[in-house]
Parts: sequence; C-alpha cells; structure tokens
Amino acid sequence: MKASLIIANGCCLTQDDNKSFDWIASDGERIAALGHGQTYRELMSDRTILIDARKCTVLPGFIDSHFHVVQTALNSQCVDLGDAKSFQDIGDLIYERYNKEPNRPVHAIRMDIHNLKEKRFPTRQDLDRICSDTPVWINSSEYQTSVLNTCALLYYKIPFTVQGVLFDEKQMPTGVFQRQANAMLRANISNQYSDFYRMDALQNIMPQVAEAGITTACAVEGGPIYCDKDAEFINEIIKRKSVYLDMELFFQTLDLDRVESMGLRRVGGCLYVDGTFSARMAAISFEYADAPGEKGGLNFTQDRMNEFVEQCYRRNLQLSLYTIGDRAIELALRAHERAVSLTGITGLRHRLEHVELPGAAHIRTAADLGIIFSMRPIYELRWGGKGKMYEKRLGEHYKNSNPFREILDGGVLVCGGTDSDVCKANILSGIHAAVNHPVASHRVTVQEAMQMFTRNGAYAIGKECEKGFLKEGHLADIVVLNADILKTPPGKIKDLKVSCTVKSGELIYHA
Repeated sequence: MKASLIIANGCCLTQDDNKSFDWIASDGERIAALGHGQTYRELMSDRTILIDARKCTVLPGFIDSHFHVVQTALNSQCVDLGDAKSFQDIGDLIYERYNKEPNRPVHAIRMDIHNLKEKRFPTRQDLDRICSDTPVWINSSEYQTSVLNTCALLYYKIPFTVQGVLFDEKQMPTGVFQRQANAMLRANISNQYSDFYRMDALQNIMPQVAEAGITTACAVEGGPIYCDKDAEFINEIIKRKSVYLDMELFFQTLDLDRVESMGLRRVGGCLYVDGTFSARMAAISFEYADAPGEKGGLNFTQDRMNEFVEQCYRRNLQLSLYTIGDRAIELALRAHERAVSLTGITGLRHRLEHVELPGAAHIRTAADLGIIFSMRPIYELRWGGKGKMYEKRLGEHYKNSNPFREILDGGVLVCGGTDSDVCKANILSGIHAAVNHPVASHRVTVQEAMQMFTRNGAYAIGKECEKGFLKEGHLADIVVLNADILKTPPGKIKDLKVSCTVKSGELIYHA
C-alpha cells in the first residue's frame, strides 16, 4: 500500500486512551496507518502528499456539536456589532453599510448590551437618529432580542399585539422585540432569502470553517426564531454533499411526523425549554440578581414535555432539548425518567443542550439515564467570571455555571460546541475555556477538553466507529496545530492556530 497523504514529524494524539504516534497516513478517504520514527517512508510514492507537522499536535478533525450553520452563513453577510462599545459605534457601522448599499435594508447582528457603555438596548428613536429612511434591524448576540428603527417597524409589519413587543410609557412601541415578536420577525426575514442566496452564503463561510479545523458539525436548524426552510435546505445539502463539511441535522421542531418524512433520526437542538441568562429568560430557582422577583420562565408544562419526550422515545428519535436554567434541566430530566420507565427504551443518546446551571442531583440523574450534555465552554470565556454577565445576572450563583469537572466526575459525557454564530466558530477557544474555567474547581484537563470536540462529539451522534479518533479505518479527518498543545501554557491555548485541516483524506486548508 502506498499512501495518498502522510503527516509526519508530529505528535499524533489519537484520543484512544493515551496512545500517540509520530506520523499518520491515509489511503484515499480513510486512515491507513500510524507509526513512529521515519517508517512512513515505506508508504511513500511520487504521488504522496507529505506534510511536516514540525513536532506540533495532530488531532482528529474537530466536531462542533452545536452549530447554527445557515444562521452563521446568513449572518456573515450582515453588519457585525460584536466589537461595538457604544451606540456611537453601532451608528458608525450601520452608516458605513448604508452608504455602500443605500437601497437595501440594513441587517446587523451580534449586539451585546453588556459591551455597551449605555448598558441597554437602543430604541427605534436611537436608530432613527442613525438612519431614518431605510429599514434597520439589529439582532442581539444570542438571537433573543431584535431592535428596529421606525422604517423597519413599518416595513416588516409585525403586529403590535404579538407577545414580546415592548412599549414606552406612552404605549408606543420602543422598537425592541422579544419572545414571540422576535421569533416572528426573524422568521419573516429568513423566509425572504432564496436557497440560491443561502447556498452562496454557505459556500462563502466554508474556508473559515476549514481554517477552524471543523470537519463535522451538528447543524441545529429550523424552529421558531430561525426558519424551517433552513432545516430543509441543510437536509438537501447533506444529501447532495454540496460542501466539504459533514453535517448531522437536528431539526428544531415539535412536528415529529415531518421529521420522519424527511428521513431524519434526530430532533431538537435549540428546542427552547427556557431562554438565556442575558435576556433573563432562563428558568432558574432563585431570583435574578439584577431583577428581584424575576426567575425566568418555562416554555413547556411538565405534562406537555412528558408527552413530547415519550413520543420521541417510541419513535426511536434522538432528542436534543435546550435547557439553560436549573428549572429547565429539572423539567427535561423528569420527562426522560418517565419515558424510560414507560417504554424501557435506552441507548438513543439523548442530549441536553447548553446545560449551564445543573445541580448535583441533575448530574446523577443524567448519568443514570445516559443523557449527554452538549455544552458551550466558550461561554465562560465570554460571559463567565467576576464582573461579567453571569455574575450580573446570577449574583454569587455565577460560581455554579458550567461545572465541567463535576459533570465529568459524575459520569456524564460532555460534547462541545461553539454555538456559532452566537460565538465564533473557534474550537481552540472552547478548549481553552474548559481548561481555564474562571472557577478553578470546574476546570478540566487539556486531554478532557480535546475529547469534548473529538471522540465525545462523535459518540454523541453515533459516529464513534468512523470519527473522533485517529485510528486505522476511520475517516481521515485530521487537524494539525501550530504548536504542541500539551506543552502550551494553559492560559495560551486560545492563541493556538490550526495550520492544516484534512477532510476524508483531502487537504482543505493549509496555513
């Protein structure tokens, strides 16, 4: 056998116990051999692509377990407010786009009020002072809140009677939309995009995804604040293999007949049992520190959740539920306990997404049920720690958020995702965040953090026999870093880069 591609002179961390090798070779789309020293030379021919890893870490291709693929693609065409520190910054960025495309509505994303000196959402009057003669729509970083100028209020025609339209003291709309109004608005905007536009946007982000070392993504698509067309679009992309990225579709819908008619075996993703801490919609058992009396809310009754979860078990559908606050986690786990008791069905690898505030009892129950926690370590880098959003919303309870160490020690498998486009699709930042959790007792080892985005991600989609490991016979999904991650100081992991990405034996990115 002669290899089509060889990565030599590396530290190949297989994710299979502590096994490591100096080189890895592929024959076509599969890994053909691993070894030590220069024994790879026996596999070389004049057609072999040889990559020198320069003593750097070689890993299985990263698996992003929670990725809003279409939303990330569409948002790449929008004004990015992620670095905006004030309304002035927002105005400058919006006006720059308006000057380039004066006849088109301005769409802006990733506004984070915790970064703004005003510490509040702008109103339509604030936006009117920036731009009054074309529709302007701004969406918050976690998608839960939209802000419109007056022109956009008239253009998008969301009825003011819909729940979530906020009013001022004169009972005039402020331009801020949340809950159902935000969902309706986002759906209206998404439905305006053609599949040709979606495809063009998707193709445009693939180089960045490859540069991040991501070879597989759990595409969480559809649902009330997204667009069901997105799920149908991704399902067709998967069938046609239109992009290099392997995608596993989680359709965010309650319509199980529709899921099965599309040939899917998974449902959920951002199936909202509750909401976010930022919007104070996450269902928690204590009062928000900055809003006495408020504890968030649940979007399901226990009876409704019980019925839905039971149906997923009986139809053998893998279910993934969005649960952030401890009350939401409790509601979901109770429904799973009941479903197992009624059906006796286990082994479907059901998941809870985000799971930011689990208690010890939740961890024990999830371990007993075999429930997987699909988590976002990168949240702690962005919102965790002293003085950041978690502390502002949760008070001293911020010290209990995302307790990775306790979850792993409790026997629950954790797979990691970036939640792109809420956060950047940067797996190395996620690994860094898990290793450097602001609360030291919640930290994990570098090896455990890497497993969240490799072998654990593969297990969470039932693909551990072909992905997530560097093993003979597995797909040649391989990432080469620009340094040895095991020798990198923990506080510097986020500074590492991907130097090379291989998907199914094909070199798709090289720095």
